[in-house]
Amino acid sequence: MRKKSWDSVRAFAIELVRKKTNAEQKKSEPSLKAFVVQLAIFSVLVVSYFFLVLSYLSYWLKDVFDENKLVYALVAWALIAAQAVLLEVIAAALLKTIGSRID
Repeated sequence: MRKKSWDSVRAFAIELVRKKTNAEQKKSEPSLKAFVVQLAIFSVLVVSYFFLVLSYLSYWLKDVFDENKLVYALVAWALIAAQAVLLEVIAAALLKTIGSRID
C-alpha cells in the first residue's frame, strides 16, 4: 500500500516538472473566451451575494459590531469563508454545465 501511494506521488511529480510539448501547452492554456465567461459568472455571483448580505444582514451585523468587535470579526470571517466556498461551488457547477459550449 505504501509503495503504491509513493509511486503515484512520484508519477505526479515527474509529470509536473517534465517538459511539455507545444501541443500539450496549447491544450492546457485557457482561452480568452473561457476567462471572460468565468469573470462574468463570478462578477454576477459576487455582486448578488453582496446585495443579499447587505439587505438581509446589515442591521444584525451593525448590532454585533456595536456590541462586540471580536464576535463581529469572527462573523465577518465566517461570512467571507462561506462566500468563498459557496460561490466556488456555484461557479464550478455553472462552468461544468456550460463548459462544452464555451470552447
